[in-house]
Amino acid sequence: MNGIVRSRERGAISATDLSQEVSIRVLKTLALAETKRVARIHTAPLQSLAIDAVQQRYLLSAGLDTSIQLLDLEISEVSADGSQQIPSLSHVASGFGHTRLVSTVEWYPVDSGMFSTSSFDHTLRVWDTATMTEACKFDLESRIHCHRMSPTGAHALIAAANESAYVRLCDLRTASAAQQIFAHQNGGTVVAWSPHQPYMLATGGADGALKLWDIRQSSACLAVCTRPLLPSLEARNETESMAAAHVGPVKSILFSRNTGLIASSGSDKCARIWQTDAAGLSPALLSEFPVGAKGQTDSNSDTSTSAISVIRGAGDGIGTTVEPSLTSSDDGTIKSEIMFYPNSDGTISGIELMTGECVVVLEGHLAPASCLAWRAGHMELYSGGADNNILIWNPPAAENMSNKQAAARMDSWSDDNDDNDDDR
Repeated sequence: MNGIVRSRERGAISATDLSQEVSIRVLKTLALAETKRVARIHTAPLQSLAIDAVQQRYLLSAGLDTSIQLLDLEISEVSADGSQQIPSLSHVASGFGHTRLVSTVEWYPVDSGMFSTSSFDHTLRVWDTATMTEACKFDLESRIHCHRMSPTGAHALIAAANESAYVRLCDLRTASAAQQIFAHQNGGTVVAWSPHQPYMLATGGADGALKLWDIRQSSACLAVCTRPLLPSLEARNETESMAAAHVGPVKSILFSRNTGLIASSGSDKCARIWQTDAAGLSPALLSEFPVGAKGQTDSNSDTSTSAISVIRGAGDGIGTTVEPSLTSSDDGTIKSEIMFYPNSDGTISGIELMTGECVVVLEGHLAPASCLAWRAGHMELYSGGADNNILIWNPPAAENMSNKQAAARMDSWSDDNDDNDDDR
């Protein structure tokens, strides 16, 4: 660290380069939080997490048990070992809202008094946070894989990807479906709004296609993300030389807030980074790397482990797919852009967005990790998994250990030393 500071003093590197290097070094130290944890509040695998953008204080969680949990991250109770345990502040109990797997929870971007959820029970529901009661409901007539609201707050439209060929746009102002976009013949799997252009929507489908739309011009697609076919495959013309963004369904889409990059992942166990122009269009493949298992970020590595986990549980009666989610630490406190990806072996990979370099691997879940949420301004990552747990990750230097915890750790170290002495 001293070396890079001296380089900055000599003017050898810019302030931006210094900030990025320091940020990456801090992120490399992320570890499972020791001084606080989330109470075990779910009885089945988690599917979605969301932290409110207004205060960065309230966490929503949902999954296969169909309950919806609300947590205040600033309120905790002291557990037996002296750590702070975050309990559920309020909840919608199983059976009192959705009747099948809850696929997505999403905060209203400009007001934490409202949030929305979607489910395999074909419904998208909007809730009053204060009372945890349903405000309105949209029936989309097929299983909903993902829904999103624009982070800009410029309009009240909710985009939803379901098993039909149409991406549906639901208007909160009228409590009705306002528009539909014929996007993917075999059904939609994921949607994401641009953080810079309020009317630009990205959609991914079961056909492997990744498309960009201006919802004011739904009759025409603005751009399609394509990648070159393998050199060994011959094509008769330029069109045939390009393939869809992914082989198999697109599972996740993430817009960069600081650059023109778009990240996507699919059931082909590959993440791809797309570079767009100043208008956010003309996407071109910048890089690609395998994902889905610990440390897999080398394009030549074996990717036999899938990032998609099939889970059988109550509520659906059939196998349901827990899809990976991407989240990014580009929030103002972190200058470099690190993409976090949940893996099927229970780990979480932190990947530098521009280079594809894996800068940190987090180990803690006892089953596949499935969903993530970054707490902007607090240097905290929250993750949910098929082990029914929500885990907290932060730099150890940011933790203040209680006397009771410090004593417990010293006892643990002492026991380890005694064991080592016995071995000798």
